[in-house]
Amino acid sequence: MNINDKLDTLNANQLRTVIRWTLTDLITWTNNGALPEVSRFAAMLDEAVRYQVDKAFNKTINEEE
Repeated sequence: MNINDKLDTLNANQLRTVIRWTLTDLITWTNNGALPEVSRFAAMLDEAVRYQVDKAFNKTINEEE
């Protein structure tokens, strides 16, 4: 089973938990990276995940109006 198949089997609460774990890990790596490159890369990924969450949220809000 590939990762997309696994994601498709998760319910909404499980998916939210995965996103929260991911954001927590990225912030931890940003602030506590052993190498500056790790910290910078984690910060970039954190920004990308947050952007996608905001984009989905804003799309949902706009569809409700």
